[in-house]
Amino acid sequence: MPDQYASFQSVIDYLDFKEFNYNSEHDEFRVTLTMSGRNANFRFNCRITHGGEYIQVTSYYPFYVREEKLRPSVAELITRANYNMPLGKFEMDMKDGEVRFHITHIIGEQTLSPALIEKLFMTAFFTIDRYFPAFMQHIHAGYTPEDAIFHVELDINAERVVEVPSKGASKPSPPGKPKRQRKKGNRNPPEAEGEGLV
Repeated sequence: MPDQYASFQSVIDYLDFKEFNYNSEHDEFRVTLTMSGRNANFRFNCRITHGGEYIQVTSYYPFYVREEKLRPSVAELITRANYNMPLGKFEMDMKDGEVRFHITHIIGEQTLSPALIEKLFMTAFFTIDRYFPAFMQHIHAGYTPEDAIFHVELDINAERVVEVPSKGASKPSPPGKPKRQRKKGNRNPPEAEGEGLV
């Protein structure tokens, strides 16, 4: 049976080695901390749950979708973001509009290595930071969920962006006006190395 105390201590040891500032709740096998990304500061919660069976890392956006009428379209945005997500998922509480990114990993009989703990934390960190602009563009700038996700995933969608000449023009349109051209088939996320895992 997994040792819940040993797994929790592995998380503590990792955070101490990395010199993170964190708060620990040993009776709940939980640590909380804040990490600063390119776009915002994000709150993190790491727990050893289900008697030591799982490690769960959850990162929270510093906003709530307060307008109830916006929540269905934000849910669509989340569904589009989650499509083909190789690790973890976005979630939203439909009651209050809280949005978070959540990863769960089965511990089983193995011990939690620093490399595995780092991968979980860094995947959550880089993913929530990367997709922050998509939520802001949709909520505050009127982008559709589809367009917001397309723009935040331009590195994935680059081969689908082509320059479309203006109608009747004898030369191509000036740069800065990319148009989408959809190809059939799933998008293929890049391999994960640090922030590439989304």
